[in-house]
Amino acid sequence: MTFLQPLFLFGIVFAGVPIIIHLWFQKKLKKIPFSTLQFLKSSEVKKFGWLRFREILVLILRCLFVALLFLGLARPKLQRGILGIGRMASVVIIVDNSYSMAYGKNFLLAKVMTREILSLYSSNSEFCILPLCTSGRAEKPSWVLKKSASQLIEKLNISHKNGVMRDITMRLPERKPQYQVEYLYIGDGQATTFKDFPEALVENGTFYWVKIPTGGNVGITNVFLKDPVAIPVDEYSLIVELTNFSSKMWNGSVRISSDVYSFEQRCEVQPRQHTQLEFLLPVVFARGQVEIFTDSLSIDNVYFFMKSLPKTSAILIVGHDEYLHLALHPHDIVQSPFMIQSMNTLERVDLRKFNIVILNGVEEISESDQVRLDNFLRRENVGVMCFLGRKVGDNLRHFISSCCQVKELVIPKGYATIEWIDYNHQVFSIFLGTTTLKNIKFYHFQELVADRGVIASMSGNYPLVVVHNNMAVIATQFTPQSTDIVYKTAFIPLVYRLLMGLVTTPLNREFYIGDKMTSFQRLKTPRGEYLVQGDEFRQPGFYGAGDDTIAVNVNPDEGNLAVLGNERAHILNIHTTTQESIVGSDLTIFFLFLSLLAIVVETLLLFIK
Repeated sequence: MTFLQPLFLFGIVFAGVPIIIHLWFQKKLKKIPFSTLQFLKSSEVKKFGWLRFREILVLILRCLFVALLFLGLARPKLQRGILGIGRMASVVIIVDNSYSMAYGKNFLLAKVMTREILSLYSSNSEFCILPLCTSGRAEKPSWVLKKSASQLIEKLNISHKNGVMRDITMRLPERKPQYQVEYLYIGDGQATTFKDFPEALVENGTFYWVKIPTGGNVGITNVFLKDPVAIPVDEYSLIVELTNFSSKMWNGSVRISSDVYSFEQRCEVQPRQHTQLEFLLPVVFARGQVEIFTDSLSIDNVYFFMKSLPKTSAILIVGHDEYLHLALHPHDIVQSPFMIQSMNTLERVDLRKFNIVILNGVEEISESDQVRLDNFLRRENVGVMCFLGRKVGDNLRHFISSCCQVKELVIPKGYATIEWIDYNHQVFSIFLGTTTLKNIKFYHFQELVADRGVIASMSGNYPLVVVHNNMAVIATQFTPQSTDIVYKTAFIPLVYRLLMGLVTTPLNREFYIGDKMTSFQRLKTPRGEYLVQGDEFRQPGFYGAGDDTIAVNVNPDEGNLAVLGNERAHILNIHTTTQESIVGSDLTIFFLFLSLLAIVVETLLLFIK
């Protein structure tokens, strides 16, 4: 057994005070002549014996009260821990201050446990206190003595960032340690924290994980447009995805609010599952926040969103336009989301008036046109779509080379059909679960070579559609001579979504804590401070840049409270332990309870006659 406050042990000497008081005030009996005691002795001898025994018990209890009280104040520990008292080492203490530690009182418990661990080491040991999550302006850590280490622990605060262990080696002090190195991580030990765990931490010393118990959580893992390429008229659909990371079913409310608009839904989420809720919002409200209620970890209960909604686009069709024009403007009565202009060539065309340029079966472009198209693609919310014909010139090949390479014309025996489609891509998502695109025939097409961006391919593994950044290349023209898609119901929605997919790749208006600000020169934070390019986002909320607004949220990965398993920890050479195992059992409450029990028993004895 050890004592964290051993000076209080000197108070045990006061346990003799009740004995001194008892002897000092002990009554001295006087002899009084009396005729006979024959009849009194038989009635009082038993009572006098009990009173004498009770007096001794009360004296013992009073002595025990004083002794047990000072034993409790000395903070006794039943030392079963893996660390001994007075240990000499160079200790790197990693305190988990990621936002998952806001669960209950876990972060406060981690700081208390860290101070207790400090008390086990010799005063000559050196310490390096590292918060798992740092701000962008964190000072370089150094080796310090026990007193300074304790002060650093007091200054630690919960961060909104998600914590990972892989960067710890880059933050160690430059000066070499004086003693054998020991690493102590104090936290809830999420599996995501140990992703890409650096082997250097176990090669250069012993690594201990002091476990902080945690629980379950429900978090908002995503908020996205139901159809990111459809142009909304009055309302748009917003999908809120909730994930239940706990082992119990969650039942609660989800509220979405945007300025004066607010709507709430109730839902249930099964254990270890996720669900999606759909909200209809007026198009005038493109920003707002989603909140969930009745959850134990509150930091990820709010999600700020700022969406870029698709808008009407101006399109220039260069080349054959009959069928494309029909697809983009199917009827004079129907209001089209496109303003269309057709030209035979790009010469003397002001590209600044357009959002999308379609090269439909164009065999070649001039060098000057290539330069103009390259400059056009540098703008925001613009795109170029190339439907390749039977011939592809050198300048056109060079222009689309950033997206894919063109080899030669392919004329299959009979026809080719679509063999594979990426239904996760926004262009094809509405066709999921249908066979609409599977029966389309292609009579000839260009063989494309691409190492990325293929979202549909034909039989023979020939790419059909390749998308990279704001350029899309289709291996053939959409004409009756090339394909029968122009007669299919999928023709109009496919062309529509291909075009809108180019220009509705939204500007990134949503970021995570820890991301660096690169898109703006200066941003005003929710607290009124200012960030400049290169600064990290450190708090959630809306940030302003003139008339523009962005949303910043905590990373939803941190909301997954699933911990690293013992087997995985063993593979990583991490020694798992608990507070009791590393610092021993705290017997303070036990001894204070015994001292209180002594007083209660003494009081009861005094009432017994």
